[in-house]
Amino acid sequence: MSIQMTLVFGTLILEMVVLFGLVLPLPLMLRQRFVELANILKNSKNFKIGTAFTTILLLMQFVDCLQRLKKYDYVSNPYYTTSGKEGVAAAAAGYGRPPLTSEQLASKFYSQRNLYITGAVLYLEIAIATVLPIIRKLVAKEAEYRKLSSSEREALSSVDTSEAEKLKKLIAAKDLDIATFKKQIQGLQRSYDDLTKDEVVDKKSD
Repeated sequence: MSIQMTLVFGTLILEMVVLFGLVLPLPLMLRQRFVELANILKNSKNFKIGTAFTTILLLMQFVDCLQRLKKYDYVSNPYYTTSGKEGVAAAAAGYGRPPLTSEQLASKFYSQRNLYITGAVLYLEIAIATVLPIIRKLVAKEAEYRKLSSSEREALSSVDTSEAEKLKKLIAAKDLDIATFKKQIQGLQRSYDDLTKDEVVDKKSD
C-alpha cells in the first residue's frame, strides 16, 4: 500500500473511532468534552481548510478510481486473463475484446480497493457531520434537564421546609387551644362541684 493510501486508511480508522465514540452512551461530562472539542475545531480556520482540501482530494481520487474501473466493465469474469484458453481463442477469432493481463488485473484490484476505502472515508465524514449536531442538541437538552431537575428539587425542599414550619406553628396553636379548653373545663367542673355542695348543705339545713 502506498503512503497516500496508508494515510487514507489511517483517516478511515480515525473516523471510525470518532463515530464510535460519538454514538457510545458515555456520561454527560465526557460528551460535553467531545462537543467542546468539536466546537473548537469547527471555529478553527486551519481545520476547515485542511478538511476541505482533504475532501477535495478524496473526491478526485474516488472519481479517478471510477474512471479506471470503467475500462474493465466488459470483463464479467475477474479471472478472465490471457492464461485462459477460451479468452485467447475468442480474441483470435475476433469475438469481443482481448482478455486482461495480470498487470491489468492487479490494476483493477488496486482501483477497487482504493475506491472502497475512499468511499468509506467520504461516507464516514458525512456520518460524523450528521451525528455531531444531534449529539450537541442531546447534550444541551440533558444539561438543561439536569439543571431544571436540581432547581425543582431545591424548590420542593424549600416548599417542604416552609410547609413544615407552618404545620409546626399550627400544631402549637392547636395545643394551646386544647390547654385553654382543658382549663375552662376544669374551672366549670369546680364551679359545678361547688354548686352541688351548696345545694346539699341547704337541703340538710331545711
